[in-house]
Amino acid sequence: MINKSFLLFLPILFTGICFSKDLKPSEDRRKVEFFEKLYDIKIKGVKPIDEYQDPDTFYSEIAKRVGIPEIVYKAVEEKYGWKKEGKDYFLALMIKGGGRSDDWGVMVTKFPRGLRKSKGKEETKRLLKDMEMKMVVVGYDGKISFPQKKN
Repeated sequence: MINKSFLLFLPILFTGICFSKDLKPSEDRRKVEFFEKLYDIKIKGVKPIDEYQDPDTFYSEIAKRVGIPEIVYKAVEEKYGWKKEGKDYFLALMIKGGGRSDDWGVMVTKFPRGLRKSKGKEETKRLLKDMEMKMVVVGYDGKISFPQKKN
């Protein structure tokens, strides 16, 4: 049999478990201050996350300010020989990160330069056959990896 006084104590016990305390800005991944502390730099020109239509835009802006694109361009040049602007191609990046993740995921797409001037659907389709994509992961600790698609 359960003691009735114990039942009265249960709500008080679970109150501390059910509600988490507010995080300091430097501990909250939804705040610029978290990334300023992480990268030890002052980040300017990024609005609070709530002012963006999509959280990915907030995190992408943070990534740009802390130099993630430059790290990725250097990494794909060393690993694959892809330069940011090649003679016959150009690179485009799509950055994902923030939230609960401890890294930045970056999709690097290598487009044929002729794509910018293609005339018609058939030429575009032909050029897109030469498009290549690679994934680069940059950890908050600076570690770089190149995940491969499993066959």
